[in-house]
Amino acid sequence: AIEFASQLIILSDSFRDSLTELGAKHEKMTTVITGINYPEKYYKKKLGPQEKLVITCVARLGPRKGHNYLLSALSHIRQYTNNVEVLIVGDGEMRETLEKQVHSLDLPMVNFLGSRDDVPYILSKTDIFVLPTINDSLPIAIIEAMHSGTAIISTNCGGIPELVKHGKTGIIVEPGDTEELAQALRFFIVNKQARDKASTNAFNFAKTHLTTDGMIRKIESIYNKF
Repeated sequence: AIEFASQLIILSDSFRDSLTELGAKHEKMTTVITGINYPEKYYKKKLGPQEKLVITCVARLGPRKGHNYLLSALSHIRQYTNNVEVLIVGDGEMRETLEKQVHSLDLPMVNFLGSRDDVPYILSKTDIFVLPTINDSLPIAIIEAMHSGTAIISTNCGGIPELVKHGKTGIIVEPGDTEELAQALRFFIVNKQARDKASTNAFNFAKTHLTTDGMIRKIESIYNKF
């Protein structure tokens, strides 16, 4: 495919090195980040204040998504979670193990919601979105959370740093670093101003760079060159 392609469209710059090793030329690769259509009625700015601060993780409950690191991090900042609710959205083979971890760490603020078809609604009530993945490419869940106007915490994996600009649209931590993740959670929990600024920046970035229309325009321009 690389040999016969006039141009390669890649989801993120993180693919460039591996494709170069397979023989792809730099000038034949164009990055077009995935865009989505997000329902405007779930934009957070249209909702009023909530009783509790909501932290949400949307991901399949599998080993590489790093839920265990999120739970461990929460146990390290217990004193900051009195008014916090944590929503774990998704299902998978790790659910029973993670539920046992919640019980052993005594984390009553954590709720497992299972698989849901109303993720935009859940994100509309979310203050902090966390994806502690240890191996990923370009998670759609982060793109959805940015469109919802949510402060993001995620890891230095794949194309995630191309979505989440550290210190601007969210916080990037190293995969599997429980202490660093705990510090990021504590920072956003106690700093509403920083949280709100990251939320606004994430929303603006998504509206500018992560829409279906924008993605189509970029792909059309590539085709038109030929």
